[in-house]
Amino acid sequence: MQRHITSLGYDVWAAVETAYTFATSPKTSDKKKAYECDAKASNAICCGLSNDVLVKVMDCKNAKAIWDKLSSIYKGDDKVKEAKLQTFRARFESLKMTKDEKIADFFLRISEIVNSIRGLGETLEEKVVVKKVLRSLTPKYDSKVSALEERDLNKLTIDEMHGVLTAYEMRISEDIQPSKETAFKTHKKDNDSELDKPDDETVFISRLKRGSSRYRGKLPFKCFNCGKIGHYAAQCPSK
Repeated sequence: MQRHITSLGYDVWAAVETAYTFATSPKTSDKKKAYECDAKASNAICCGLSNDVLVKVMDCKNAKAIWDKLSSIYKGDDKVKEAKLQTFRARFESLKMTKDEKIADFFLRISEIVNSIRGLGETLEEKVVVKKVLRSLTPKYDSKVSALEERDLNKLTIDEMHGVLTAYEMRISEDIQPSKETAFKTHKKDNDSELDKPDDETVFISRLKRGSSRYRGKLPFKCFNCGKIGHYAAQCPSK
């Protein structure tokens, strides 16, 4: 929001920082400009609010009053601010990359926590975040972490580390994929071999059809005891 207001002009953001008071005397060119800047700033802020939040600032007389009230709503007083900081600090310290999480998703979580801490006014240095990320990665990145630790971590940026880890993730993913395909093909070949192997009944029937007895070409006799082919129930070995 601050960036958007600043883009409208330096004097527009100055109207947010300095409370505008309506002039009772005849308006000069400077007072008219201050009025216009305050109106632009107020409009820019209100256009970015939802209806539920807009009704909370409708009674504010100028841009600074709107801004201060929104800051109080979202940041709270010093006690609320400190409580929020404690929550985000705990989340930052307990941050760990999950087993199946991608680098992009992990860095997105990091950015959300770090920006929340910095947004509440606390300074969080880049080198602290870098070292925390290296301690929070899963074991499959150990080799790359060792390589990065040989560099000067105080000069390594988050964006640079993000790019290095993303490239490494893509490389190890390409190495794993062929191994999975080879294992699948081997497993499929074994299953096909088992399917191609004839069972005992199939062998018996084929031999019977090749024989010269009067049963050739006809269905063979079947045991009513075990369900197998080639003997009667009275002669069943499973009886």
